[in-house]
Amino acid sequence: MDNARDMLDQEACYRAVLTRDPRFDGRFFTCVKTTGIYCRPVCPARTPKRENMRFVASAAAAEEAGFRACLRCRPETAPDMGAW
Repeated sequence: MDNARDMLDQEACYRAVLTRDPRFDGRFFTCVKTTGIYCRPVCPARTPKRENMRFVASAAAAEEAGFRACLRCRPETAPDMGAW
């Protein structure tokens, strides 16, 4: 298992996605298993079911896992992302 993923508080990430909390923008990314897309926590798209979500620490980790960037929230341009 990925160490960065283990360090993420899964429930805190889920709450941030539910409320679209801008404080978490760029700190983690949501991967949606059913669509193969990853998003920022502030994405305006409909919130997926919890069982279909996976949280990762970086856009690079999401892409390595086979997810593609959301066209609505453009996670590859998230603030505080730093270099890949």
